[in-house]
Amino acid sequence: MLEVQRLTVRFDGFTAVDDVSLAVRAGEAVALLGPNGAGKSTTLRAIHGLLRPQAGAIRFDGQDVTALPVHERVRRGLALVPEGRELFGAMTVDENLDLGWIRGRGSPAAARARVHALFPVLAQRRGQAAGTLSGGEQQMLAIGRALMAQPRLLMLDEPSLGLAPRAVDVLYDAQ
Repeated sequence: MLEVQRLTVRFDGFTAVDDVSLAVRAGEAVALLGPNGAGKSTTLRAIHGLLRPQAGAIRFDGQDVTALPVHERVRRGLALVPEGRELFGAMTVDENLDLGWIRGRGSPAAARARVHALFPVLAQRRGQAAGTLSGGEQQMLAIGRALMAQPRLLMLDEPSLGLAPRAVDVLYDAQ
């Protein structure tokens, strides 16, 4: 499904990721482990298209996506939940969710219903401003927004950050 070969990412002459290769097959859960500053987030951002690698190749479903923009990678089925959540605090829960929906993939209402079923607290807070949610609820919302695109591969950067243990269990059981 996903193949990353010899990925290198540099910032202002500093090498943040050097010669990273990995593969993710359908149905697999893969974790990138390492200390802060090891390049885990940079690797995910490069796979998603937010950063341009200086070397290497990224293939999704056998197709080279290395040079494709983020929106095209999302259309093909890649989604990223960033570490910082990157929600729109003044917008409601459902408005934030709707930003993740992709035209042509069913109705936004059906996609929202799936997210609400996974995270019932989001259904209860659907009209509430995202910025007023607890940290764990914001994390659920960020994950839910990515799920609105019905991705084939969901990449989670620090997925359990701010989640209660029970919510972590729900998330990992939902694969």
